[in-house]
Amino acid sequence: MSIKQPVTINDVARRAQVSVSTVSNVLTGNRPVSAKTRAQVMLVVEELGFRPNRLARGLVSRSSKTIGIVASGLEYFGPSRTLVGIEQEASERGYSLILSLIHEPATEEVEPIVNHLITHQVDGIIWAIPQIGQNRVWWKSAVERLPVPVVFLNHAMWPGSLGVDIDNCQGGFMAASHLLANGFVNIGLIAGPGQWYAAEMRKKGWETALHEAGRAIDPRQLAEGDWTPQSGEQAFFDLMRRYPEMDAVFAANDQMAIGAMRAASDLNLRIPEDIAIVGFDDVPEAAFTRPRLTTVRQPVVGLGRLSVKALIRLIAGEMEPGDAGVGAMLQPSLIVRESSQRVAR
Repeated sequence: MSIKQPVTINDVARRAQVSVSTVSNVLTGNRPVSAKTRAQVMLVVEELGFRPNRLARGLVSRSSKTIGIVASGLEYFGPSRTLVGIEQEASERGYSLILSLIHEPATEEVEPIVNHLITHQVDGIIWAIPQIGQNRVWWKSAVERLPVPVVFLNHAMWPGSLGVDIDNCQGGFMAASHLLANGFVNIGLIAGPGQWYAAEMRKKGWETALHEAGRAIDPRQLAEGDWTPQSGEQAFFDLMRRYPEMDAVFAANDQMAIGAMRAASDLNLRIPEDIAIVGFDDVPEAAFTRPRLTTVRQPVVGLGRLSVKALIRLIAGEMEPGDAGVGAMLQPSLIVRESSQRVAR
């Protein structure tokens, strides 16, 4: 992926045939500029994809008090609630947001989105995109050249980057350990999509708990969904056909767990008497299923708030990305309800 050389404020002035101070006044509003000139300058800004470097930003404005958000997957509980936390913290600190959505995070080209945010003079960017497959390779090449700081969400970090995340591995470990502690021994997994980093970490936690309990893992114990209830339902049917001795299942999100509960009912299996089910997320519906769903609660609103706090510290020069290593890791919590409580047979 190639990154264009930064366009300067002088380039904009030259193309628009106005002075540098006029471009500055258009962008900052410090002094009045005619509507015709303003339109002319903004047209050139868009055409050139003006991305001011730190020096140019200082000439134009010390701070826009604006944060750029690059996000995807807002149809899912976690990303949508994380965005709520971002908005709450940013608003309380006097920052506005510019939201850019990526609809195909595994493959979509990010350069136009990055150029758009820089053109709008954001002070920093929160990269709220899940790590899927190798998509961080080309994001990394783009982000390392940006003139503004970036905080990553839900990513494995590389040296010099700063991220905040929830300990998905620990969450998977907690779910499986809870089932083992309640006497369940044949624990299946309905995993999230294999290329998702979060799904990989939740699976790793499940595997670790079983290994520490001396339980060998059989490939029949594992099925994969796509985060939807429909995929959880189908995965449960597949597991019961291949692994009929299964007495519990950990689903990597609550939507798939709810689908699994529906499938169990269709098979006339009682929950938890015949099979226990644990989810991940603690969506509002989890407390209203029958039986109520045991799940791993993610502090997703807190994750969004923390990302803004970290970014503002970077903007203020209070820390550098390398100072924080992999960044902050928030801990999930287990919410025990009826769907996983061992009942005497």
